[in-house]
Amino acid sequence: MAQINHNNIVDTINDIMLQAQEREIIHLKFGGKVWDGRFLFIDGKEMLNFGTCGYLALESHPSLNENAREFVSAYGTQYSISRAYATAQTNLELEDKLSQIFDGRENLVFSSTSIAHISVLPIVIKPTDAIIMDQQAHVSMQTAAQLVSAKGVPVEVVRHSNLEMIERKIQSLRNRHDKIWYIMDGVYSMYGDIAPLHELNKLAEKYPSLHFYVDDAHGMSWCGTNGCGAVFDTFKHNNKTLLVSTMAKGFGSVGGVVVFPTEDSFQEVRLHGGALAYSHPLVPAVIGASYASALIHLSPEIKDLQNELQKKIQYCNKLLAKTDIPVLSDPKTPIYFLGTGQPNVGYNLNRRILDEGFYVNIGLFPAVSVKNTGLRFTLTNHHTYDDIKAFVDALAYHYPKALEEEGKTVNDVRKAFRMEPLGEVAKPSKKENSKLELRLFNSISDVDKKLWRSCFPDPGNSTWDALYYLEKAFQGNELIEDNWKFYYLFVMNGDEVVAATYLTSGIMKDDLVSPAEVSVSIEKEREKDKYHLCSKTLMMGSLCTEGEHLYVDRKHPKWREAIIEMVGKLFDIQDEDDLNSLILRDFDKSDSRIKRLFNELGFFQMDMPNSNTISGLQKTRQRDYLSLLSAKARRNIRYEVLKYENEFKFEVKKTLSDDDLKRIYQLYRNVGERNYSINIFPYPYSFYEMARECANWEFVLLKDLKNEILGAILCYKDGTTYAPVVIGMDYDYKTESSIYKQIMYRTVVSARNRGFDKVLFGFSADTEKRKLGAVQNEKVAFVNVIDQFNIEKMDKIVV
Repeated sequence: MAQINHNNIVDTINDIMLQAQEREIIHLKFGGKVWDGRFLFIDGKEMLNFGTCGYLALESHPSLNENAREFVSAYGTQYSISRAYATAQTNLELEDKLSQIFDGRENLVFSSTSIAHISVLPIVIKPTDAIIMDQQAHVSMQTAAQLVSAKGVPVEVVRHSNLEMIERKIQSLRNRHDKIWYIMDGVYSMYGDIAPLHELNKLAEKYPSLHFYVDDAHGMSWCGTNGCGAVFDTFKHNNKTLLVSTMAKGFGSVGGVVVFPTEDSFQEVRLHGGALAYSHPLVPAVIGASYASALIHLSPEIKDLQNELQKKIQYCNKLLAKTDIPVLSDPKTPIYFLGTGQPNVGYNLNRRILDEGFYVNIGLFPAVSVKNTGLRFTLTNHHTYDDIKAFVDALAYHYPKALEEEGKTVNDVRKAFRMEPLGEVAKPSKKENSKLELRLFNSISDVDKKLWRSCFPDPGNSTWDALYYLEKAFQGNELIEDNWKFYYLFVMNGDEVVAATYLTSGIMKDDLVSPAEVSVSIEKEREKDKYHLCSKTLMMGSLCTEGEHLYVDRKHPKWREAIIEMVGKLFDIQDEDDLNSLILRDFDKSDSRIKRLFNELGFFQMDMPNSNTISGLQKTRQRDYLSLLSAKARRNIRYEVLKYENEFKFEVKKTLSDDDLKRIYQLYRNVGERNYSINIFPYPYSFYEMARECANWEFVLLKDLKNEILGAILCYKDGTTYAPVVIGMDYDYKTESSIYKQIMYRTVVSARNRGFDKVLFGFSADTEKRKLGAVQNEKVAFVNVIDQFNIEKMDKIVV
């Protein structure tokens, strides 16, 4: 099969960021003649700054500023010399002061923390080691880990701070690897939670091979002895922790610092850390400011600054506790995350708070799942108590208004974050004159045939009859993946249907449309755990239907409102049936209005395989079918198909013997075992048995001259539309001719000769289908995932 154009996560992130940019909540520009940390000037407007990570306000401390100026005056603006040859004495003096903060440990400073990771991680982690990486480990460590993974070091991703899962991974790796490195943050940047340090220390005592690689950038300065951060005090005695921190954020300067557990590891990186030697060293101004900050950290002043910030954190916590705003972050840290749920609520609230004169950040995908958007802000010593009070008052006022404006309640948000509801909360009142009504059915038998046909006049293989038999095929089977639930949803305005769809739910493979090589890697794990990286999923349409699965009357003035109502109901189903993933599929990639709406409702876009369609077969019946194709396609068919047509028989049959049905089912399974371009659980045998009952299904067979079935396609016919759905082939048949090309060509010719005008050719094998006259239509799906751990884990698979 030909390669599918798979989803590019960068495109998805770009779409979401562009929407945030259009709403003027990101990529803002600040200015002003001075920077004091407390205020930002954006578009000439003075705004209180609740978006900086300068927790202790040291970036504007007089001693740091003065020392930076002195170092520039004395040493100029840069040291343009490689540290592999010579290191500035001022740099060594800074490292000496930092060593005193970290209990005498050897350390090295870098121009940034990201450069530190790239320099250190590939040196200290050996080919005989293994990595366990926290799901929320900072992206800079994930990037560095890819360099190690390319050398054959296994990287196992675990759920965020999940101690049970960490221990299971240790047990599975310890007998095959010298050291196991758990890579984590000390304080996580989005929710401000602190790693379970004491429990991890106990694991290190229990398992001698367990080591830690920690980025404590967000813990530096505002906590710990001498501002050493959240981790060092707890881990400094184990000699198995390599700590990476920062001189930015709370420290008030810029650059990374790496604190080594042993002299050997220090010397190894100092001598061989590539980026350390070949990237630029710290500039004099930075060294001067950092040295002054180190002196503050080694003085009693650091404790006063820490205490001052803690009082402000406690004050803010008390104010927020008096509101109904869902606070998801750790109350011990200066990082706050307020849940808003869907992106449109987050956009709305963020814009409102900016308009009130407070600068804040929005937490968006991929830092959080799309449906778990929120407002992120930080407290610093720049803030006064009056600043904090005014800010929380603004949040308390605008949060419910943003919810109401977007048709949501605080309990909708709490549900998205799996928090307990507050109790009875009034639903936002619908707009005046809104008469939209939702109707949900769990069987097509309860849906009027004429109503269904009026919504889906050209449904492909999703006719009323097809769905009736599909329900029978996917219920009452032995395996859980062979049993689906069905949902038929209509949004009515009086007697008018504004929107309609149907969905199925069941357990599905999360690598449904991942690159084939990723699925091959995952399938090896599924030999041990059949449901590895699988999720309970609610999907628009079904895994074996093609065509339009959503009807929307775009001329109706309430069509957007109807989709919003429909999505709200789907979220209810997702929650009630404990379904992790919601996939709305087969939309035209060029439909920008639908794309924007679904993004706002908490979905990210995923590229689907192209759909292949041949249309207009009956418009030119006076011409030979081959004459409709390009000259190159005609040559290919004559050389690759017609040259060998006498070797085969072609039949279209409605009924089959039990033996023949079992034969073509095995041929179907043959294809599934080799083709991972669309990776699903195989359809059950009951699906093929169902086809014999439904009058619209038929079997297209390719046989050899001895009457042995070599290929078979199960096809659905409706009106003038013909839909080949699943194919089976005998891969042991040896011939120069391709069974696939033979049966596909003959299927199209047969459909045309029998009066069908359109062939829905499904997904994948674009090149071969293009030769037969198919047009490729770019399709996308919109996905909402409650727990995106599996997605993040697949993204880290190296093939």
